[in-house]
Amino acid sequence: MPRTLKLTIAYDGSAYSGWQRQENGPGIQAAIENEIAPIVGKHTPIVAAGRTDAGVHAAGQVASLTIDHPVACDDLQRALNARLTRDIRIRSIEEAPAGFDARRDAKSKTYRYAIWNGSAPSPFVRHVVWHVPHALDLDRMSAAAQLLIGEHDFASFQAGGGDVKTSVRRLLSSDLRAVNIDDDEYATLPPVSIETPRSGGRLLRYEVVGTGFLRHMVRNIVGTLADMGRNGTPVEEITAILESKNRARAGPTAPAQGLMLWEVKY
Repeated sequence: MPRTLKLTIAYDGSAYSGWQRQENGPGIQAAIENEIAPIVGKHTPIVAAGRTDAGVHAAGQVASLTIDHPVACDDLQRALNARLTRDIRIRSIEEAPAGFDARRDAKSKTYRYAIWNGSAPSPFVRHVVWHVPHALDLDRMSAAAQLLIGEHDFASFQAGGGDVKTSVRRLLSSDLRAVNIDDDEYATLPPVSIETPRSGGRLLRYEVVGTGFLRHMVRNIVGTLADMGRNGTPVEEITAILESKNRARAGPTAPAQGLMLWEVKY
């Protein structure tokens, strides 16, 4: 009898062309599907909560699949982790209700973006942060981030080439703060000891929770906030950018490596 499963997945996206199976490079989806097939006896498509872009990471990506095989969830998890490369880990597999769809049934997604602000970051974390060497006004950036909470038309922060019906989205929280690099509750970084005075920098984390996101939306928001923090732009400018619905009014797109899909709630 067919069974629907829910997978929670973590991955370092540095070597991948994104989540989705594609022709122009390795995808996370293909890597996992290719290892599921020998275990269950046939190709089984998996559906993810969010299609992360090239170079983007995940701590709590969720995917659903339906199989007609009696393998126990724990056994399937162990088998997949034994077969997959070390930059992809299946954190858990559990039985889900028939018809569960990881994308359609998601109620909210949490993304985190990490900025290392200061001198060159540790080599152990360089692939999961955006290095911004110049001074940033954190208070200004944090205040601007708060003004994004609620339902807005985020066309100014949408990458071109999308095919969505509407650019209206709702953010449940939008928070930017300095965090302790030694505390992996606040950023997905290895627990290395880097003290701010000695390292000449600080770790900034932007955490945003929303019911849905546009293509490159989080990265465009972060790039805009960083511009505001550097240039002394008035906090209220973020509202003017939103209301303009003009991508050219917003800041640059922040690099992919600082972004992580942190959690999906159902």
